[in-house]
Amino acid sequence: MTQKAPLILATNDDGIQSKFLKEMVTALSKVGEVVVCAPDGERSWIGHAISRNQKLVPKEVKDYPAQAYSVNGTPADCVNLAYGNLLEREPNLVVSGINLGYNITLPMILSSGTVGAALEASLLGIPAMAASLALESDKFEEIRRSGGEKIDTSTSKAVRNSAKSIANYAELVLGIHEHEGLTVHNLNFPPGFDGKVEPVVAFADHLRLGSLFEKEKGKRHHQLVYKTEWLENAKPQVGSDLWAHKESLPSVSRLDFSLLNGKSYLMP
Repeated sequence: MTQKAPLILATNDDGIQSKFLKEMVTALSKVGEVVVCAPDGERSWIGHAISRNQKLVPKEVKDYPAQAYSVNGTPADCVNLAYGNLLEREPNLVVSGINLGYNITLPMILSSGTVGAALEASLLGIPAMAASLALESDKFEEIRRSGGEKIDTSTSKAVRNSAKSIANYAELVLGIHEHEGLTVHNLNFPPGFDGKVEPVVAFADHLRLGSLFEKEKGKRHHQLVYKTEWLENAKPQVGSDLWAHKESLPSVSRLDFSLLNGKSYLMP
């Protein structure tokens, strides 16, 4: 009997039409059968949110590198809905990414829709990866607004190199027979990643960001304002994801969310 290729569910938080997601899907297609279920638009900074009252409608997307569906929900919605309603069998792996911008340090990891989707997979008992590519700050907004389409040659190569590295790491995860805890393999790639170095094993650093919101001048509302100096001025712990970022190294943090259960406080 011919063994079926591993089934990989791909998603993201930047939306189904993100060029970064499409490049990742193309690379993952060399590892296994890929099905995509991703939000119909950007759902960044939404964490592991699950829609309580939203009526979710999956729509098949044509002209895509793999079988694909868009959903009017969150990244975690996409994983759960695909798992229970769209896939013919349980996936062997869920990969969320490639996120536009890094997902390093605990405040950003816990706020990330990219990581939130991978966490939902882990909660379902499925091996899970999240992947992000850091972008130069002066290029970020134009790239974000274009869904990753308006990128220069250097960034385009970095996306392809990141996608290849993700596919290589996916093969490693698929080869692990015992998956314990609620693990998310969180990969981060530096700007201009050349693909010559494999991700170093790191851990999630911690930052205190303070207030995220500022009142817009002349307006009544407040808006989240991302400040690059949060990371630029931070002193990383050696071996952390932030340290790897400052050293221009790709990294992978193996995050085990089961350690949040408070059991350690009951240990003698």
